[in-house]
Amino acid sequence: MAKQFVLIAIAALAGLLAAAGLRNPQTAAAAQSRSQTAATAGAANSNDEGWKDQKWSTPSPPASYWEKLKSGPAPKRDISGIWDAGGVREGVQPNGAYEYPDDPAYKGPDVPYTALGKEARARNKPGTGKEQFPVAEVNDPVDYCDPAGMPRNDLFELRVIEILQKSNQLVILNEHNDTWRIIWTDGRELPKDAAPRWNGYAVGKWVDDYTFVADYVGMDPRTWLDNVGRPHSEALKVEETWHRMNADALELSVTIDDPKFYTHPWKAMDKFVLHRLPEDFDISEFICSATETAEYNRLIGKPVAPAPADGTNK
Repeated sequence: MAKQFVLIAIAALAGLLAAAGLRNPQTAAAAQSRSQTAATAGAANSNDEGWKDQKWSTPSPPASYWEKLKSGPAPKRDISGIWDAGGVREGVQPNGAYEYPDDPAYKGPDVPYTALGKEARARNKPGTGKEQFPVAEVNDPVDYCDPAGMPRNDLFELRVIEILQKSNQLVILNEHNDTWRIIWTDGRELPKDAAPRWNGYAVGKWVDDYTFVADYVGMDPRTWLDNVGRPHSEALKVEETWHRMNADALELSVTIDDPKFYTHPWKAMDKFVLHRLPEDFDISEFICSATETAEYNRLIGKPVAPAPADGTNK
């Protein structure tokens, strides 16, 4: 009976997603895995304080909670804590990087592609954005539960993260797919010509008492930068800048630098604000389930297999 309910729920959810133009099967599977939490979160979020009573899979506070919060000064050289990126309202970024949404309502410039970058972008077939493809043609790697990788960890499904600081490293735990990454702070240099990794290799340092900067290299070119299929090559470098505004707010800026695919560096996020959550906040599971994704594909349409990537993301 429980299995039948899950399949019926997936089918109903898939239909709603398709009707709304949200054609990402990972989104469907993840939404299904959070359905129980969402059911109770609605009641908990009905007032500013009710969410605090839910000790397991705690829902994020309503926006009004942050608006009323009186914050103290920022601690020096400390960005640790549990941080809320705004979820569906802000951090999910379904139509691409926050500063460059691939949305008809956005009237600003597009990202600065090179000719090679445009060719690579044309080979990617996202399920959202202005160039949205039918489910059966989408070749987004995350639709197979591949890791989002860096910097897509910042540029898609950014909901709740936890930052841990140690003497020689900074660790970021991400609600989306229960992933983690390490930024080394022990003075080591970034590797040269290292084998690519989903999240690459990262080192970081404090540039002042309230600003921490991390540099990434070596990201796997099979990953996309964001949810609308913006590509990157093996030459990609990413800079994350974390700035502690006060005791309860943290700014995140993300700069993309890939001379093969983009004519100049561009900011995918610029002073994006995250809010500090209580220390006893229990982060929900939000995991891409391969079995639920397979069922979504069976009911809605199996996406085409993503093409293997070489050094230029072909």
